[in-house]
Amino acid sequence: MSEKNAIKALRDLGLTEYEARVYTALTRLKAGIASEIHQISGIPRPAVYGALKRLVMRGIVEVQPSKPMRYRVTDPAAALERLKSSFMTDAETALRALEEVYSAEGTEREAEMGIWVHQGAGRVYEKVMEMLSRAERDILIINPSLLKRMGDLYNIFLHVDEGIRSMLGRGVSIRAVCPADTSAWDIPGAERRIYPWKEKGICLMIPDTGDVLLVVSGERGSMAITAGDALSRMYRDLGEALWRASVTASESSGQCDS
Repeated sequence: MSEKNAIKALRDLGLTEYEARVYTALTRLKAGIASEIHQISGIPRPAVYGALKRLVMRGIVEVQPSKPMRYRVTDPAAALERLKSSFMTDAETALRALEEVYSAEGTEREAEMGIWVHQGAGRVYEKVMEMLSRAERDILIINPSLLKRMGDLYNIFLHVDEGIRSMLGRGVSIRAVCPADTSAWDIPGAERRIYPWKEKGICLMIPDTGDVLLVVSGERGSMAITAGDALSRMYRDLGEALWRASVTASESSGQCDS
């Protein structure tokens, strides 16, 4: 992976531009002082200190209290796990904020944030099928197993797999990330990967055009949240980060199969 791609991948996982460039530069150095990091990263020296401080707080850079202070990266694999965990926490925080909007009275705030809430199994199904049909080249589905499980509760959702097969027939690429504990979902022609987290009653659908859709199913019933604008970009970044961080079903060595 080139340095440019590494910086982009780190940004997708929640780092700022400066943090990603400082971390990448420090990875090349293995260990170094701020002036050396400044020379390699090319960012202003005062900004190097701020970025290093935040990276230390994230737990992915270590500091030696010498004069001048020296810095080194932690194990890249461990750092990646910390970043992924932090990203998922941020996403769950965003979900809770969306649920608060869903519970609030009125729709003005929803419209201002670029989101719309759709309640009831029938409306949720309609939005799921709409998202599938909206895709022109690709659609990424995080936790499609939830849609399959909803078919056990609402017969109408049994048609979702048929809709996915229809899109595959039209040449649309279907990518899916399944939680490690719910890997039963598998449709020939769809590319499935496994991510080691437990299913939480949430499905994210990301077509290559337009808004994204968040499906939530729980004790209070089911609802769908259409997100556009900044929220759409955030969920797209989250979805792609999860896709890159996941492994194929064969690589998981059967850990996700019951």
